[in-house]
Amino acid sequence: MASESPGWLTAAARLSRRLEDSLLVLLLAAMIAIGGWQIVMRNIIGTSLSWADESQRLILLWIALLGAVAASRDRKQLRIDLVSRYLSGLSVRFFEALADLLTCVVSAIIGWYSLQFVRESFGYGDTLVSSLPAWAIQAILPLSFFVIAWRHLLDAFLAIMGRPRERANNL
Repeated sequence: MASESPGWLTAAARLSRRLEDSLLVLLLAAMIAIGGWQIVMRNIIGTSLSWADESQRLILLWIALLGAVAASRDRKQLRIDLVSRYLSGLSVRFFEALADLLTCVVSAIIGWYSLQFVRESFGYGDTLVSSLPAWAIQAILPLSFFVIAWRHLLDAFLAIMGRPRERANNL
């Protein structure tokens, strides 16, 4: 029974998954709707929305980073899994933990520097899409990389403890 997650932890993971997936669906629907409306306006009405192209680029940024968070959550990120084919037991757990720690460190470094970028943007008062504060839109950068780092840190500890990694279908 030691490998089972507490009920509150499972509920929190399910809620997190639903929120992430819902936000991805909402952003994709918004991107499709804005793009479709732009096509209609340009071809039929002969005009366009001045903010549509920039907003679609920013929505794409959010979709890409939330997709990376979801891939990390489901352990479906790009990875070379050569070690597990030839090793087993403790040595596989060691290399899995090492890979997770390396991913954690790299993601945390990217998160730190992207946080500095967002702070500078806040300090300068940059705006995007008319008059929205740039830092609010750019906040997805450090947030997503810190979430990925946190998940891989937890996965490293789970690998060291010998607990199997939970996959998407387990939640």
